[in-house]
Amino acid sequence: MNAQSEVFEPSGQGGRSQPVDEAILVPVLNEEGVIGPFLAELAPHARSRRVYLLDSDSADATVSEAVEAARREGLDLRVVRCPTGLAESIRTGLTNSTEARIAVLDGDGQHEPDVVAALFDAVRSEADLAVGSRAVPGASVADDWPWYRSWGSRALSWIARLAARHHRVRDPLTGCFALRREAWTRVAPRFETGGYKFLLDFLAASQGRLAVAEAPLTFKARAAGASKMSPRVLWELLISLEYCVLRGRIRRRWLGFASVGLMGLATDTVLTGLLVTVAGVPFAWARPLPVLVAMTQNYALNNRFTFADARRSGTSALASGWVLYVACQVVGATVNWAVSVHVYGLGVPWFLALPVGVVAGMVVNFVAARRFVWPKR
Repeated sequence: MNAQSEVFEPSGQGGRSQPVDEAILVPVLNEEGVIGPFLAELAPHARSRRVYLLDSDSADATVSEAVEAARREGLDLRVVRCPTGLAESIRTGLTNSTEARIAVLDGDGQHEPDVVAALFDAVRSEADLAVGSRAVPGASVADDWPWYRSWGSRALSWIARLAARHHRVRDPLTGCFALRREAWTRVAPRFETGGYKFLLDFLAASQGRLAVAEAPLTFKARAAGASKMSPRVLWELLISLEYCVLRGRIRRRWLGFASVGLMGLATDTVLTGLLVTVAGVPFAWARPLPVLVAMTQNYALNNRFTFADARRSGTSALASGWVLYVACQVVGATVNWAVSVHVYGLGVPWFLALPVGVVAGMVVNFVAARRFVWPKR
């Protein structure tokens, strides 16, 4: 967690003192001009429920606009200051709330609030989790989406459905869902944040032990504000897909480190092939440059994504980190060689001894990088 969470209850908005057993979490980041109208739309569905505004350090007037809208609509609003990251924000909201049933709707106004009633009805009955789905009969998606966003969303949704096939959820990338408190309590010890899509990571961590229902969602076009899509979000989504395929059995950071390593291997292979087959460089002389380029690429990607919580910045810190990273890689390569040779010497075939050495070297690389290059803060 990059920042301490904090709950703030605005005064003078007609908050209720009686116990409430249902809540709505609304994650926001720079939603000025959107959050007020959204809360006005949500109000008829939130009169008997508490609303938690999960603010990830918005730099505009999102919070003040939300507080004013809550006062105007008579909503029981609590503002929760959250660390950055959508999944981490939702996790913080779940931690800071106590209600028995919780729904989540994005604060960008793209989720039609009418779905709230169906979601809560489902989790009041037999469902542990109710999903507001864009892929079931009765659902609709705004027609004015750019074609590239529509195609990209469909492609990612198809991949995500494959990753989450053991849950049979048709829209695992939706940001609209509801769950029982008991379901979160069961899954929370295994849940890892760092991803962008909370639901996908939650399904992975649950390991298929959830009763799931789906309700049709009306997904509207964004009225204002900007999309939060970025290279880091895409990377986090990739790791979440891997995490879901493996049902949460391997930690997200390990998956990120291994994915970076595979990209480095691809770069090394391509550059070596070009130098040998196109430039005619002897193989022995062609190896150093690709290895160095791959190491540098891996260092940059791990610094940007895998260890973003301890990211190095500034020329001096980046340069010293690169030297330490290369040193860690050398140690890992030595362990790789030693372990594979030892296992081979025990009579194991080379094609089995080789991956054992690779895994041993990768573990040493990861531990050393975490200890010396990107230590925990």
